[in-house]
Amino acid sequence: MKRLWLILCLLFVSCASNSSGSKYYIRKSEGSVDHAGKLHGIGVITWNNGEKFEGQFKNGRPYSGHGFWNFGKEGVYVGSIRNGLKNGQGIQTFLSDEKWEGEFKDGKRFNGKGVWINSDGSRHIGITKNGLKNGQGLFIYADGNKYAGNFKDNKPDGKGTLTYADGSVKYAGEYKDGLYHGQGTLISPNGEKYKGEYKDGLYHGQGTLISPNGEKYVGEFKDGLYHGQGTLISPNGEKYVGEFKNELYHGYGTLTYSNGEKYVGELSDRKRNGKGAWFKDNSKIEAGAWIQDILTVEWTVQAVSDFLINKYPQFKGFNYSEPKINVSLNDDEVNFPPVAETPFDVSLIDNEIGLPFPVETLLFIAVIDLIGNNVSDNEVKALTDRLRVELFNTKHFKVVERAMMEEILEEQGLQQSGCTTTECIVEVGKLIGVEQIIGGSISKVGNIYSVSSRIVNVETGEIEKTEVYDHIGDIGQLLTNGMREVAIGLIK
Repeated sequence: MKRLWLILCLLFVSCASNSSGSKYYIRKSEGSVDHAGKLHGIGVITWNNGEKFEGQFKNGRPYSGHGFWNFGKEGVYVGSIRNGLKNGQGIQTFLSDEKWEGEFKDGKRFNGKGVWINSDGSRHIGITKNGLKNGQGLFIYADGNKYAGNFKDNKPDGKGTLTYADGSVKYAGEYKDGLYHGQGTLISPNGEKYKGEYKDGLYHGQGTLISPNGEKYVGEFKDGLYHGQGTLISPNGEKYVGEFKNELYHGYGTLTYSNGEKYVGELSDRKRNGKGAWFKDNSKIEAGAWIQDILTVEWTVQAVSDFLINKYPQFKGFNYSEPKINVSLNDDEVNFPPVAETPFDVSLIDNEIGLPFPVETLLFIAVIDLIGNNVSDNEVKALTDRLRVELFNTKHFKVVERAMMEEILEEQGLQQSGCTTTECIVEVGKLIGVEQIIGGSISKVGNIYSVSSRIVNVETGEIEKTEVYDHIGDIGQLLTNGMREVAIGLIK
């Protein structure tokens, strides 16, 4: 078998490993070659299984730099290549129309910030771990609704906010395994409002509920139902303070009717059932044993009082006034937030930094070290590195890392420092394999720092954009704020 493989390789001139590590015949190759006739530098190679790579080669193999890789069944990758694998920032588009824009390591999606776009148009912007949404992020649904908060293994988990497409809040609170769980506030599409505790997506524990029909409840919930101690005010003005079971009056309570009459005693199924006293508006009192709202056996008021005191510790006597509930039931006092505070870095949200959402127009660029005039080398490097980060954060560019640039330039016997002319910058850009390259200078005169930068088209050598930013004061503020302004100026 080994001999057959060698013969086939000789017949087809050359063979190489593709992205999966399997050996396929090279159907076609173009580009610069070394003394041994192997691709070395910028080139294109196509395998007989349909895979194609365009980018930097070394000894006949895809190496480091910016590259385009068509994986056939796995889709297309455009981004940083290191040692023949996807490493660094890149975009992979799958045949299902799903897309990942973010960090790669050793050929796989890596942990860190990125954008995952699904085939239905929904997308996640945030932090991933082990290929799953983990950590802070923003998920935009296909219908325009948005979830902003913490994720765990692809599900909302922890604090988060769910908003409608029009910007109004649907839910703000805690999640577990993708469900409302813990403290939260919900405004349903039908107008129902709830603030309180949740368990497994249902009202559970203490809470306040205002229904669309005007019914208002404050008290205990179980599995989404009134259950335990609570206060209910019906739309017709009827008020009940007492025990509930599965949404119904059940146990001891006080029921005040809309006409002012009051019943104190035992109830079930929202009716007088058991021992109790009905205080009518004509000062008449009916006391005794009740069945389905009918008095079946008359007792004295004192006898009913003694019975209730012995059975229900919360009963204090008929002359006892029920205290007012400590949570207001007025709509405007429930404090449903119009907008919940986003619990993560809002710079991940495209419309909050005033920049269009990245789609197909992302350009691969490199930033060569700026030239310092009256500024130390270490300060210049720090400011240049910050500019790379800010350019990446605009979501307009994929930026080649400093280490990758230096590795490629070192192989060619070049270095960033001293590259001041447009011709030199273009040459560096060609070696790295980027579409555009940014260069410039940082000068200090008195207490004024002036940053002069330009974007150069590597193919044409033309300057496409310039930006001058002047900063008065501390160089630290130039680092933390000024370089972001430079990056934004370069894309306007």
